[in-house]
Amino acid sequence: MEGDSAGTSDNVDTETPAGDDSAPAEWHIERAVLNESVEGREIANGFVRIFGAFVTNEVRPLLRHVADEGGEPQLLMNGLAELLRATAEQIEFPVDHPRAGSPRVGK
Repeated sequence: MEGDSAGTSDNVDTETPAGDDSAPAEWHIERAVLNESVEGREIANGFVRIFGAFVTNEVRPLLRHVADEGGEPQLLMNGLAELLRATAEQIEFPVDHPRAGSPRVGK
């Protein structure tokens, strides 16, 4: 499925395999390359700026505190990385996509 320009396509297409109404739909998801458009670059730059500020101002001081107290700051970073992966997984797929963790609409 093709869109007119960045941010304007539906970006999701579903197909039911031919001749099998009981088969689950196949999902085809398009991904825009952020650096290919002005809008995409704005999204990427904004994310890096805001997330970078969060890490600098909020996360690093907490990690230093945990380390000073004899804890393991790497475990917190591993948890943050998992949170980012889970968030990306949730927003990458439509709400009713099986991989988004939600039941299919109409089922």
